[in-house]
Formats: sequence, structure tokens, C-alpha cells
Amino acid sequence: MPRFSNSEFKLLYPIIGLFVFVASIIQLGETALVKYKFVPNVIMSANLLLFALTLLGLLSLISAAKDPNPNVLVRTVMAFMGFRLLGLAVILVAYIKMSGAGISPRSVYAGLALYPLYTWLEIRLFLKLNVKK
Repeated sequence: MPRFSNSEFKLLYPIIGLFVFVASIIQLGETALVKYKFVPNVIMSANLLLFALTLLGLLSLISAAKDPNPNVLVRTVMAFMGFRLLGLAVILVAYIKMSGAGISPRSVYAGLALYPLYTWLEIRLFLKLNVKK
């Protein structure tokens, strides 16, 4: 198992902060979301999935950056971008199958809007770590 330094673990704080921020917005604005025909559970599910995959992706990127072979880093970046998109697609298909005709496109779009936010944050944090080296 790879060892991570304290500065590498501190990179996880912004991701945790983003997750808590989005989750609290969803919880505090639940009545407003329902009023505008959003389904808060769908957005929260997307937030949770993206949080977990971003966390795993950043830890994998940190491990891959320590490998002397640059191909490992490239493969890791591509793999976790694909995992994140695939995870969202699986959640979306499951939501459509479970909801039938009562799906909320607004909720789906809100969940998909979180994808670039988490991706941007992961890449920004990784580049911040890479600059320090």
C-alpha cells in the first residue's frame, strides 16, 4: 500500500469541503428544490458518487505520480475520467429504470453539472501538488 505524506492528505480537504458544501446546500434548500421540480436524492446520489470517485482518483494520481514510468500517470488520469463518466451513466440508467415515466430531467442535469466541478478540483489539486515537487 502506498504511503502518503501529510501534505498529500491535506489535498483531500477541499474535496471533502466541496462535498459537504453541496450536501448542505441540498439539505438546506430541499423545499425549494422540490418546489422547482428537482429530486434532492438524485442530486445527492450524484454528489456522493462523484465525491467517492474523485477521492479515489486523486489518491491514485498521487500514487501514480511517484512511479518513474510516465505512462502510469497518463493511464491513471484516463481511467478515472472514464470511471467517473461510467459511474454517472450507471446511476442515470438505474434512476431512469427505477423512476419509469416520473424522471426529473432537472435533477439529472444538476447531478451532471457536478461532474466538471469535481474534475476541475481534482486536476487543480493534483497540479498544485506537482508544482511543489
